Amino acid sequence: MTGETAQSTRIVAVVAATVALGACVAGAAALPKAAEAGPMAKSSIIGGHRADPAGWPFVVALYFKGQFICGGSVISSTEVLTAAHCAKGLRIAKMRVVIGRPVLRDKSVGQKIEVIAKKVHPDFAKIQRHDVAVLTLAEATTASPVVLADATEDATYTVPGTPLRVAGYGARDQLGFRLPGFLKETSERVLSNKRCRRVYGKRFYSGKAMICAQGRKIPRGRGVRTQICAGDSGAPLVADTPAGVRQVGVVSYAGLFCGDSFTPSSYARVSDALDFID
Repeated sequence: MTGETAQSTRIVAVVAATVALGACVAGAAALPKAAEAGPMAKSSIIGGHRADPAGWPFVVALYFKGQFICGGSVISSTEVLTAAHCAKGLRIAKMRVVIGRPVLRDKSVGQKIEVIAKKVHPDFAKIQRHDVAVLTLAEATTASPVVLADATEDATYTVPGTPLRVAGYGARDQLGFRLPGFLKETSERVLSNKRCRRVYGKRFYSGKAMICAQGRKIPRGRGVRTQICAGDSGAPLVADTPAGVRQVGVVSYAGLFCGDSFTPSSYARVSDALDFID
């Protein structure tokens, strides 16, 4: 096998993983109905730690047909930002969000709100760019919305080496078998766009529309790094700025095996989709 063929093979494998990540809905739908017993998507943040709910009041759990499928963030009293692949093709009548519930099994807290409209970025279906969607809620939420980063803030806080934070619900292992069902968070450092293009190829990675990042190695993790995974699709990637928390990205995709050192995380760049979101 030539070096070029080997690289192509690896990219194909990663792209297959991307499709699997994007199909978190299909993966969840194939599982037994769990109502609100807990997350049923595949694995989520690898490594990391339990998130402080006070630091993530805007985080959303998205459900379809009673099953957890993705994350999201409150961006106004009646709107939620999530990934395009979390909303594309789904019937609105079967969608709802749960807000303010750090432990999904704890129904004594949080709001459950129906979704009455959705808008998926048109570029996602055409060229696999701008993996974002906006959901409109049936009623206003009391949760504080996250502020979206503008172009200037994005340029400042997404330079290579900058630490960013991400939070989502789900598993503790690479294959997604251990589902704790509570909100977790981890940090990932921004990598160069060249790094993600080398792994995913120009066809699947665009530095203008995406952010490349990777977590630290987990102690005694045999090379495994903290990283997002399928259950975190749509979740917010944030920067801590002097002006407060700013959402810079939306979880889009990662590699075939979550946490491996070869495949960084790819996030939809919020600032490049602001016109659509607005």
